[in-house]
Amino acid sequence: MMRSVAAGFLMLVLAPVYGQTTVYKFWVELNDKENNGYSIDKPEAFLSQRSIERRQKQGIAVTYQDLPITPAYREGIEKLGVQVLHSSRWFNSVTIQCINDTSLLKDIRKLPYVKGTRLLYMKVESENPPKSPDAMMEFMLSMNAPKKPDNESEYGFGFGQADMLAGDELHNLGHKGQGIVIAVLDAGFYKVDEMEVFDKMREEGRLLGTYDIVKKDTLVYEDDMHGMNVLSCMASLLPGQMIGTAPSASYWLIRTEDNFSEFPIEESNWIAGAEFADSAGADVINSSLGYTRFDEKTLSYTYKALNGTSLISRAATRCAGVGMIVCNAAGNEGDGDWRYIGVPADADSILTVGGVDIYREHSSFSSYGPTSDGRIKPNVCAQATATFVASSKGKFYPSQGTSFASPVMCGMVASLWSAHPTKTNMEILKAVEQSADRYSHPDNTFGYGIPDMLIANRLLGGDPNFDYTQDQWLQEINPEYYDQIPVHFYSSKAQTMTLVLRDHKGRKVRNMSFNLKEGEFLLYTLTDLPNSKKGLTLDITLNGELKTYDLKKSEN
Repeated sequence: MMRSVAAGFLMLVLAPVYGQTTVYKFWVELNDKENNGYSIDKPEAFLSQRSIERRQKQGIAVTYQDLPITPAYREGIEKLGVQVLHSSRWFNSVTIQCINDTSLLKDIRKLPYVKGTRLLYMKVESENPPKSPDAMMEFMLSMNAPKKPDNESEYGFGFGQADMLAGDELHNLGHKGQGIVIAVLDAGFYKVDEMEVFDKMREEGRLLGTYDIVKKDTLVYEDDMHGMNVLSCMASLLPGQMIGTAPSASYWLIRTEDNFSEFPIEESNWIAGAEFADSAGADVINSSLGYTRFDEKTLSYTYKALNGTSLISRAATRCAGVGMIVCNAAGNEGDGDWRYIGVPADADSILTVGGVDIYREHSSFSSYGPTSDGRIKPNVCAQATATFVASSKGKFYPSQGTSFASPVMCGMVASLWSAHPTKTNMEILKAVEQSADRYSHPDNTFGYGIPDMLIANRLLGGDPNFDYTQDQWLQEINPEYYDQIPVHFYSSKAQTMTLVLRDHKGRKVRNMSFNLKEGEFLLYTLTDLPNSKKGLTLDITLNGELKTYDLKKSEN
C-alpha cells in the first residue's frame, strides 16, 4: 500500500484558491490487470516488433508487468470527471489531473480497483509566457562561442569530448551507432527540425519520431533548448564543425520535463517516456534529468531515500530488465549543499555518468555517490566541463554539466553496441565499466573512471588487431611506479595467476590469487602501496611459472 500524505498538508494544498486556476495531478495505483483483453502471448498488441525483437535477442520474456492497464479501469476513473494524463504498464497506474476541485479524489479512492493515490503536482498556473529559448541561446553565444575549432579534426568542436573516450578511434573502425535506436528524454528540442547540424539525421530517416508527454502531442521543437543541446553531443554530423558520438544512430525525441516547475509529476512523465521508448523499440535511453528537491519541500527526497527504490529509479532499472541501457546524468550538486546524486541516477543496472574536465579531473559540480545503500555511483565519467554543444544559430559553444557528459557517453555506448549487436545490454555495460581507468579501484567521485572504447571493443572480442588465441600482457609491468601498479592480462585459457607484493625486506604486503577463465581479461590495479623508497618486489606466478619484478618508486 502506498503511503498517504499527511492529513494536514492535504487540507492545505487541496483547498481551491478562488479566482485562480489551481492544477492538481495525482498518481493513482491500481490493484490488478484483470479482464484487460491483452495477453503476454500476443505482445504485438502493445509492443512494437522492434521492442519484441530486442527482448528475444537477449532472452527476455514478455511478462505480466508489460501488459497495459485494464481499459475499463481507466474509463471508470475518467467517468468521474477527471482527466487521465497517461498510464503506466510497469506500475499498473494512471496519472490524473484535476482543475481547482479535488473532491472527486474521494470517489476515486472508493473504486474497488484503486489501491492508493499520491500527490504529484499542485500549482497555480501562471499566464506569464516563459522567456524564449532563442533569446537565452543568443545570450550564451555572445558570451562563449568561439569562431572555429582549435583542431584540424573532422570532429571539429566535438573532438576533445569524443577523443577522451577513444570514441573517434572506435568510429574509425566503422562503428558509429548504426542500427541502434536512442530515445532522448528531455525538456524540449528547440529547432532540431531546421538546424543544419541535424540535416543528415533527418535526410537519412534516422529521426524516427517525437512525442511530448507533458502536452500529449508531438510538438517538441518549440520548447526548451536543453534537449537540443543534449542531442547535438550525439547526433551532430557536420564535418569540420561538429561530429557527435553516435552520428549514425537513429533517434526518438521525447519531452518529459517541464522546466518551469519542479514537482514529482516530472517522475511520472519520465516513467511514461521510458515506457514509450520501450514500446517503440529503443535500445538506449539518454536521460540528462534528475530529481532531489521539489518546489513543495514536503515532497522532496532525503539522501536516505537514494537506494534505488523510488518509482522513477525502479523504472530505470526496469528499462535494463527489458533489454535497454539507460545513461543518466549524475547531477550538478557536487559543490552545493546537497552534494549527492539524485533519482533516477541511484538506480541499479544503469550507467550513471559523472563529469570531468579536459584534464580528466573531477568537475567540481559533478554529484558524488554512493547510493544510500552503498553502491558505487557514478558508474563512469565523461567530459562535463567545456563540453561543446550546438546552438540554434548554427554555432557551437562550450557548456557545462553532467547533462552533457551523459549524452557524450550515451553516444559512445550506442556506437559500441553497434559493433556487437548480438551482445546483451548488460554485457555492453560491463565492458564499458571494465574499460575505465579506475575499474579496479573505483570511488564515489569518478566511479569506475573514464572508459576507453577501444578497450571495451577488445573486451567484447571486436579488436581485429588482437590475437585472442594467445596469452598477452595488455600492459607490461613497469619497473617504475608512482602510486599504482596495473596488472592487465589476457588469458586465452583457464589458468591461475598469483600476485605477491613484498617490501624491501621481503615481507609480504599483498597476496592474492585469480582463477582466470578462457578468454578473460584481468584488469587489476594494485593501489594503496607502501611508501618505500627502497622499492618493492612483485612475484607473479602463472600456471606454476614464477616471474619476479623489482620495482622502484618514481620521483616524478
